[in-house]
Amino acid sequence: MGYRTCRILFLFVLMVECFHSQAQDMQQAQFYAFPVLMNPAFAGNMEFDCKDLRSNLRASLQSRRQWSEFKSDAFALELFRKKSRLGFALLFRNQRQSGSRLQITSTGAAVSHRLSLGDNWQMASGIQFNLVRRNFDFRDFRFTDQFSDKGFSGQTTADNLVNANPIGTYADLSAGTLFFTRLFWTGLSVHHANQPVVSDFSDHRLPVRFSLHTGYKFEFRSDPNFGLFKRDVSLHPVMLIRWQNPFAQMDAGLYYNYEPFFGGLIYRGFGFLRQDADGLASQDAAVFLIGIKKDGFRLGYSLEVNLKRKNYGGFPTQELTLSWQYAKKGCLRRRFGKWISIPAF
Repeated sequence: MGYRTCRILFLFVLMVECFHSQAQDMQQAQFYAFPVLMNPAFAGNMEFDCKDLRSNLRASLQSRRQWSEFKSDAFALELFRKKSRLGFALLFRNQRQSGSRLQITSTGAAVSHRLSLGDNWQMASGIQFNLVRRNFDFRDFRFTDQFSDKGFSGQTTADNLVNANPIGTYADLSAGTLFFTRLFWTGLSVHHANQPVVSDFSDHRLPVRFSLHTGYKFEFRSDPNFGLFKRDVSLHPVMLIRWQNPFAQMDAGLYYNYEPFFGGLIYRGFGFLRQDADGLASQDAAVFLIGIKKDGFRLGYSLEVNLKRKNYGGFPTQELTLSWQYAKKGCLRRRFGKWISIPAF
């Protein structure tokens, strides 16, 4: 059997094992800092409404390092058109797994539309299309033509130069909806609705992922201005439930804003409501979040403390998010209709 045939066989075995044991998507700790990844209905969700056309754009970055093995980086450029109530987002995301050299790159777009449901309620609905490519990196692998009677030669061969060998390219469809008032919101999103086949080496389909998210904003009076706008002082209890056969997960916690600072604490797990395979309470992590926000600029950092007995390499999970929307004096908090505003997180 030639080394090329062995390589294909190795890839097939690896991918089958990976897909059956790691079927979940990579998650977010700061899911409201980059909400379009959670629900395409959030596309174009700006905090400020300005006459200057530059305020119709927002750029967001997210970088996540989970333990020492999983890395994810995402970028979004969002646009909102007030007259048509349409929001748009261009998305790019790259996910990497160090041990298996697996890399997933996603490029796509989302569009959302706002609809008034009366004096108090608004609805947003959105769809998202991604083109996803899965690659496998061979740069550090050793192949048979690198060995001789004297052992490993260390010489680079054609196989090592295959930097990112494609193992699957597919289209991925998602949709979502969001209902909200000035202070309350709840939404549901469906990712991988078309259940795409993710590898050229098997017929494995990516399971559908459902996400249910809700929250409430308690506003506290704060008349003094900070920067260009009145200081935002508020408390946000939030909850996010995700299930992707056969996995399920819940995030529940609190955010507190006192501009320019904000912080949060999130518990991930079901506690005693659900048991793991070993019969213990289902709990994953406690997430601590801090950051600053001012005049359209937002920077957040989160640290996750593992609540399980297992040790995943001793490295904590960290996430950094950054977003910016142009805002100047005279801008207002984003509003629709007579007085309804989109919740800004």
